[in-house]
Amino acid sequence: MSVGRASEGAEREQAIDLGRLVAGIRRRRRRVIWPTILALVASTVFVLVVSPRYTGVAKLLLEDQESYFTKPDKASGMDPASTIDQEAVQSQAEAVGSGDLARKAIDKLGLGTNPEFNPDRDGKVDQRLVDKFLSRLTVFPVPRSRVLQIEFVSRDPDLAARGANTVAEVYLQSLTEAKASAARTASTWLSGKIEDLRAKVADADAKVEDFRAGSGLLAGANGQTVPAQQLSELNAQLANARSAEAAATAKAELLRRLETEGRLDEAPESVADESMRRSVEQRAALRAQIAEASRTLLPLHPRMKELNAQLAGLDSQIRDAAAKNVRVFENDARLAADQVASLSAAIKEQSRTVATGNADDVRLRALEMDAKGARDQLESYLQKYREAAARDADSGAPANARVIATAEPPRTPTFPKVWQTILLATLAAFVVSIGVAAAATLAAGETEAAGTAAAISPARELAAGAASFPRKTGPDPNPPEPLAPAAASQPLKPADEAAIEPSQSDALAERLMRSRTPQGRLAALIVGNGSGRALTLALETARRLSAKGPTLLVDVGATQDWLADILEREDTDAVEVPGLADLLEGKAGFGEVIRRDLSSGLDVIPSGGDAGGERLGDVFAALTSAYGCVVFHASDWRSVRARAAAEFADTIVLVAPAAILRRVVDEARGALGGGAMILPFALTRPQSALEEAV
Repeated sequence: MSVGRASEGAEREQAIDLGRLVAGIRRRRRRVIWPTILALVASTVFVLVVSPRYTGVAKLLLEDQESYFTKPDKASGMDPASTIDQEAVQSQAEAVGSGDLARKAIDKLGLGTNPEFNPDRDGKVDQRLVDKFLSRLTVFPVPRSRVLQIEFVSRDPDLAARGANTVAEVYLQSLTEAKASAARTASTWLSGKIEDLRAKVADADAKVEDFRAGSGLLAGANGQTVPAQQLSELNAQLANARSAEAAATAKAELLRRLETEGRLDEAPESVADESMRRSVEQRAALRAQIAEASRTLLPLHPRMKELNAQLAGLDSQIRDAAAKNVRVFENDARLAADQVASLSAAIKEQSRTVATGNADDVRLRALEMDAKGARDQLESYLQKYREAAARDADSGAPANARVIATAEPPRTPTFPKVWQTILLATLAAFVVSIGVAAAATLAAGETEAAGTAAAISPARELAAGAASFPRKTGPDPNPPEPLAPAAASQPLKPADEAAIEPSQSDALAERLMRSRTPQGRLAALIVGNGSGRALTLALETARRLSAKGPTLLVDVGATQDWLADILEREDTDAVEVPGLADLLEGKAGFGEVIRRDLSSGLDVIPSGGDAGGERLGDVFAALTSAYGCVVFHASDWRSVRARAAAEFADTIVLVAPAAILRRVVDEARGALGGGAMILPFALTRPQSALEEAV
């Protein structure tokens, strides 16, 4: 259990105490305040002395400027070179910031004689001037757009605006010149190719005509040769003859079928001649008369007989006309068949003629294809040449960009930003100073903690051993050497004998800090005259000292119950906590009796009772070796524990009512004085403000 508590105490000692860190920074506040003030003054002087700079901003939109009025007559579709993607936007941004465009802009702005850019004012545009110009120029694409933002910085706001606008103007001019140059180069190249193609076309056409004349393959209509054209005509005639034969045969067959069925009056006009049509019309009229007469006359009536005889005569005439037409159609069919036979023979003969000339025809078609290909290529080159010539004339090709925002002379400088610069510099100095002060505090705390850990380990081991070994009747053969007092006490001066008021507890802590040894250690005894009111002063003074470094309060006086309420405890329900008496009796170890104050970083060892012992001096020696600052409290200067603590104290603060303070100091000087300095502390009221706070 003792080992576990000791480990927890070591971890607590090694942890960063925020209160001590803040107190350390507060002690080093001059290291924070002065650098911050210097940064404030320096930044203010800087923004007042430095020459302001202004930024002119112009914006360009990259887009295809071609329109119906700028394109050649036959130009259509979109030029792949005019497609603008993100890579193209970035490429154009790099082009705007190129050295060649910078030289043109410098010439146009006349910066060669401007003292801001060329102190020599010699008007010479060298690389140094170009580099300085480019250092003032910033070109970047606006995110997620095809807009280029051009920024130019100068001490003159008008020059800043003119610089940005001039760069944009020079860039647009360079795009136009680049397109015109490309068109001019293309037209020059095409003119040479066109002359070559014209000669090639003329030669190909001459070869076609020579071969056509030599092979007899004269050209007919539609570019066909005469034999091929004749064969085509015979095929057309043969088709017509076969069609005529089929039509005549169909008409004759139709008339035979209608005659057989007795429906010649239904014959269509295409198979009935004029006489047959008149007979059919007369028969229809006669049948109407018969129908009319049959209403009043009997079939054997003479009138009815006459009408029926006329109807029979008309039917005979219709049959005769139909038979005549059938014979006519049959004759037409035979004639058409004879024509088919004759044309088939002619086609066979003509096919032989055409087949004989196929080899020459193939050769002729090859020559014609060569001539046609050369002619098409010539026509294509002529069209492109006309387009290039049209673009070259008067710079007809527009640039693929336009200005959407011209730069205006800025009214406020972009550098320096007065309030922003002052605030940022001051804040940076403050943060850095705080960091340096915190680092110094932590470094000092780590040094003290390392020394404390190195010293407390043997002390705790000694105390743990003292709790377990049997009581000795003789002196310890190897007693630890007590910490030597700081120096021989000096005779009390009037200022030393002046009573310290309760409101001067801070002054008491500062006075105790000044009495440290050259090694930076402090051991003080705050002792009363038996009234029990010195513990409050000892606690408050130790708390103030703990803000400056690791401090231990050792209560060697009478036990006071309220002291346990200010200490950290694992078991909050426990009424008592182990103290110095338990340590001396071997009932507890150092890790159990050393407690942390709830309100500060102070370590406290409560009294725990009135037990004493021969090991009291050993324990005090170990504690003063382990802690850089140890405050002992004794309720009565006449007690054994008070006298034992006085042997290790460099300064003794004697607390007593003001009325008896002089007498108490005189009485205690001989018993406690030794080599320590005595500081009187007068209690001027029944209860001090310090006790009321606790």
